[in-house]
Amino acid sequence: MKAYCAYHFTIEPVEKTDIFAAWLSVFPFESFVTSERGVTAYVSHDQVDRIDITACLAVPFDGVTATVTTETFEGQNWNADWEKQFHPIVVGNWTIRASFHAAAQTKHEIIIDPQMSFGTGHHATTQLMLQQLFELPLSGTTVLDMGTGTGVLAIAAKLKGATTVTGVDIESWCVENANENAVKNGITDIDFSTQTLEELSVLQAAVIFANINRNVLMEHLSAYAKILTSDGILLLSGFHEEDAVILKDLAFQHGLKFDSRTEKDGWICLKFINS
Repeated sequence: MKAYCAYHFTIEPVEKTDIFAAWLSVFPFESFVTSERGVTAYVSHDQVDRIDITACLAVPFDGVTATVTTETFEGQNWNADWEKQFHPIVVGNWTIRASFHAAAQTKHEIIIDPQMSFGTGHHATTQLMLQQLFELPLSGTTVLDMGTGTGVLAIAAKLKGATTVTGVDIESWCVENANENAVKNGITDIDFSTQTLEELSVLQAAVIFANINRNVLMEHLSAYAKILTSDGILLLSGFHEEDAVILKDLAFQHGLKFDSRTEKDGWICLKFINS
């Protein structure tokens, strides 16, 4: 298993942890875990050179400061860590739970065992995306989930009746985890892969989910617009308030019409229609 480096950020005041985590999302960390004192960000040891710690600590928000310590360790069984903190969550009449939890009391449930992948449903951005997803008429549609992580959004779309679902992530272990989670929900026909947007260019999707970060979203927006069908829906999340204006302007330049926005804990979700 790969060696990893953990960056333990102590946030002052700790109530601003979500805002600071939003700031960290612009850096190439692979995953985040909140703590009583702040947040820990993880990156594989061979990618440490890509992390500019001085830039990470240059928080662009008034009244927020951070310090950091680092720790390097070999790969390990991550399940023991997240099982301690992972509790079922409810979004509308859906419950997202792990396989070791009791069956949900809501009408619907999704089973997610995240291992190292991002997307248990606990993070505000995932909840924002799920809230929007559960309101969409997905029956018979083609859906693309960019940055699929655990596959939770792709799985939810399939359970909501989408005919063709593609889930993409840059990490092969995310693809493996997403496939495992799909099977736990009785699904075997989601196409999870590490395909590039160039390889996906022949796809025409009625709905695209992209819960990543501002930099990646800005880089990919033109490709999303080309993949979307006429009147197709694009949901974006993974960024903070000040990034929303930039993304809205860029989306407009690519023929996307702003529809609505939702917010949770300082994180934003934007909905666009391909006009």
